[in-house]
Amino acid sequence: MAHCRSLSRRHSIVRAAADQEQVPDASYDFVSQNQSLVRSLPLWAGGAGFVGLLANRTLSGIAPIVDAGSSQSRADVLGILLSAVLLLTGLQWLALKPKVVDAVALDGVSVDYLNPDVKLPKAAEQELQWAWQALQATSRATSMVVIYQGRNVYHAGMARAGYQLGTAAAGDVANTAMESAKGNYLANLVLYPGRAEFVKYLPEATQGVVVQPLGSDGVLVVATDTLRGLSRLDQAWIAIIADKLEVSFEGYTVTGTGFSSSKAAAAGSKAKGKAKQ
Repeated sequence: MAHCRSLSRRHSIVRAAADQEQVPDASYDFVSQNQSLVRSLPLWAGGAGFVGLLANRTLSGIAPIVDAGSSQSRADVLGILLSAVLLLTGLQWLALKPKVVDAVALDGVSVDYLNPDVKLPKAAEQELQWAWQALQATSRATSMVVIYQGRNVYHAGMARAGYQLGTAAAGDVANTAMESAKGNYLANLVLYPGRAEFVKYLPEATQGVVVQPLGSDGVLVVATDTLRGLSRLDQAWIAIIADKLEVSFEGYTVTGTGFSSSKAAAAGSKAKGKAKQ
C-alpha cells in the first residue's frame, strides 16, 4: 500500500513538471555552455568552403576563369555564394553578445525562522533545515517559505524588511497550486499581477518564485534574486523536495500548540466522547 502511494506521488511530480511553463534552461544547455564555439561554426564552415573551392580549382587543372557554359564554373559560383552566406552569418553571430542577467540586490533581512507556536516534530524540523541548505547549495534560491494548513511554519533566507515573521499566508496563486496539485513558476515576478501576495513577506525586488504544493494542505514557495534564475532542473529538484516535505508532514495536523498526530487526535476525540457519555 505504501509502495502504491509512493508511485502515485512520483507520477504527480512528473505530471506537474510536464504542465509547468517551459522556461529556457540557461545553466545546463550545451549551446549555452559553449556559445563562443557555436557562434563561430558558420564562420569556420564558410572559410572551409572557400579554401575547398580554391583547392579544387588548383588541383583539377581547370583554367581559373569563369565560363558560363562550364558546369564546373556554375558549381563554383554557387559554392562561393553559399560560403559567403556562412561567413556573413558567422560574423553576425559573433557580433551579437547575449545580455548577462545579474542578480539583483535584495533590500530585505536574512532570517532562519521556525514558528515557535507550531511545535514541529524533530524529524520534520530537520527536513526543513535540510531542504533549505540543499536549495542554497544547488540553485540561486534566496528565500524558502513553507505554509501548511494555514500556518507559516518556516521562513528561511531573505524576508521583507519590517515584515512580522510567522504571518505569511497563501494567496490566490498558492491556493490555485494546492487545489490543482500543480506547481507554478513565475519567472519574471515583476510582470505578474499575483506578485502582491509574495512581496508581503519577500523583498520587494524579488525576481521570481516557484510555488510548489505540499499536497492539498500546504505550499512551498522558493524565491530567487535573478530573472529566470531557476532552471528546469531546479524546478524538478524543488518538486522533489516538496514531495519529501509532504511525506514528512503526512499524518500530522497543525493545532494551536503545535503538530499533533492525526491518529492521536482521533483517539483523543473518542476519549472525550466516552467521557461525556
